[in-house]
Amino acid sequence: MLTLDHHTLLRCGIAVAIASILAIHGYKKKSLSFSGSLAAFFVGFASMGCSYRFGLLLLLFYYSSTKLTKYKQDVKDRMEEDFKSSGERNWKQVFASSLLAVIVCGTYVAYFGDDANVSFATATGSSVGETTTILGISLPTYIWISQLQCMYVAHFATANGDTWASEVGMLAKSQPRLITSLFLRKVPPGTNGGMSLLGTGASAAGGAFIGLVYFVGSFFYRDPVQPSLSPQWGMILFGFLCGLLGSLIDSLLGAVLQATYYSDEKKMIVKNFESLPADQRKGIRRICGVDVLSNEAVNVLSIGLTMACSWFLAPFLFGLISRSSM
Repeated sequence: MLTLDHHTLLRCGIAVAIASILAIHGYKKKSLSFSGSLAAFFVGFASMGCSYRFGLLLLLFYYSSTKLTKYKQDVKDRMEEDFKSSGERNWKQVFASSLLAVIVCGTYVAYFGDDANVSFATATGSSVGETTTILGISLPTYIWISQLQCMYVAHFATANGDTWASEVGMLAKSQPRLITSLFLRKVPPGTNGGMSLLGTGASAAGGAFIGLVYFVGSFFYRDPVQPSLSPQWGMILFGFLCGLLGSLIDSLLGAVLQATYYSDEKKMIVKNFESLPADQRKGIRRICGVDVLSNEAVNVLSIGLTMACSWFLAPFLFGLISRSSM
C-alpha cells in the first residue's frame, strides 16, 4: 500500500520539478503544443511520482520518439502532406501513448507502494503466501506485482516500437508492403498498414530499448520473491517481443480501420481527405482501409491489446528463463 513517508514526498517533489521542466522545455522547443505540454506534465508527474523507474521509461520514450520524429524531417515532409517537421504533439497524442500506463502505475502504487523487480518464479517464503485482489481477481502478491510491471513495459515497448517504426520505416529504400495483402502488395511509404523490413526491425528495437531501460533500473530494486530465480535481463527480450507484436497489431488495425489516401499528382499521402473540397479531390485515390478510427484511437487500441497479450506472454517467457537458469 502507498504510504506518505519522506521518501514518497521527496519523489513527488522531484516529479513535480522534472515534469515542469520537461513540459516547459517541450513547449518552447515545439515538441509539444500547449495542450500537449499540460498533458505531458500530468503524465510525467504521475509516472515519476509512482516510481523513478516508471518515470525514466516514460522520459526516454518521449526523448527517443522526439529525436526520431525530427530525423530527416525534410524527406518526411515530401511523403506526408501534413507531416509536422517540429514533431509537435498535442494532448490527444500524449494521452494516446501514455494514459493506459498512468492507470497501470497508479494501480501499482496504490496496492503495493514501492517498486520491485519482476518475478514469476515459484519459491518458498512468507511473501509467496500473500494474495492480493484487484478487480475481483485474486493472485499471489508477487504475481500481481510482476504482471503490472510487465504491462507497463508492454505499454511503452508498443508505443516506442510504433513510433520508431513509423519514423524510420518511412525512410526505407524499398516500398512497404500491406499487411492485409499478406505482404504481397506494395504501397507508398506512410500508408496505414504498410510494413517494411526496416520499419519492423525498428519496432522491435524500440521495444527492446524500453526493456533495456527497465533492466538497467532493476539493479536498484528488490526481487519480490528470490533474486536468484528471476533474472531481469528477460525484460529486454520481453520488450523486443512486445514492440514487434504491437507493431503487427497497429498495422493490422490501421490497414482495416483507417483510410489512407494518396495524391498521384503530389506523390504523397493525403491526410484529412474528407475535409477537402470536391475540387481538390481530383487525382487522390484511396489505397486501403475505411475511415473508422483516428490515429490516436488505433494507438490506444493496439497498446491495450498488446498489454492484454502481455498478461500471458510475460509469465510464459519469464518461466522459461527461470527454468533454464536453474
